[in-house]
Amino acid sequence: MVTLEKLKHRYEGLRLQPNLWISDTFFYYPQIEVPFLENIDFSTIDTSKHQRLGKLVEVFYQKNLEILKDYQSIENNIQIQIDKHQTLGELDFVCNTPNGIHHIELTYKFYLYKTDIPYEIERWVGPNLKDSLVKKLQKLKEKQFPMLHHPIAKELFKNKGLEVDKIKQSVHFKAQLYIPLSLMNHTFPHINNDCIKGYYISYKEIDFLFPMALYHVPIKQDWLIAPKHNNNWQSFTELKPIILEQIAVQHSPLVWMKRGEIYERFFITFW
Repeated sequence: MVTLEKLKHRYEGLRLQPNLWISDTFFYYPQIEVPFLENIDFSTIDTSKHQRLGKLVEVFYQKNLEILKDYQSIENNIQIQIDKHQTLGELDFVCNTPNGIHHIELTYKFYLYKTDIPYEIERWVGPNLKDSLVKKLQKLKEKQFPMLHHPIAKELFKNKGLEVDKIKQSVHFKAQLYIPLSLMNHTFPHINNDCIKGYYISYKEIDFLFPMALYHVPIKQDWLIAPKHNNNWQSFTELKPIILEQIAVQHSPLVWMKRGEIYERFFITFW
């Protein structure tokens, strides 16, 4: 069971995290600026079951839409199905906004800047190297957004009195970025540099961490939270075997570090 306090801190992490890019020319679909209220109705969120991080972000987003002035949620998590056994895809949100009806694809990602990749935009990769910014943008453009214009989707919305050709399409793309320590003062092109939350090191550098600092390895749902809200800390001696256990299965954990009143967050990569 997740405490109400932790739920609020997770939502705060979503609310305060900026969009990954600002320029409308960066991606084929524009970023939409949906405002976030400081509080939502947390009491209606089911905390008894385990929710993956992406689903939790969607729940927060929907709860915020429901109480936003000048916004009206029409549908969310819309399944485009041929039959009960075959789903073609899913549309995240369709809502009425001050700028018309929008189909919004919501994304909250964690990317590391991998310097040995030749092309700049391709350097933003997932901590476990299983995804990347480029792959996600391709999926949005080639699969997720075109789904709105599939004949099944058109029929679905027609039954709701909506013409898909009049629905605008936008992305709300937030991300936490982590960079090599050597590039901490570097400015990166294309992306919003305010998204940079910390750095990363290789597991080979683990013994260079501060031995007297305190550490915590958050579960993935807590990756949204600012480390200052954590009350459960471990010594480096307690941390090291936990990290090496994850490295052994090619998993790059996120770590929070506390030195006095200084808090840092960083990934330790298996690569």
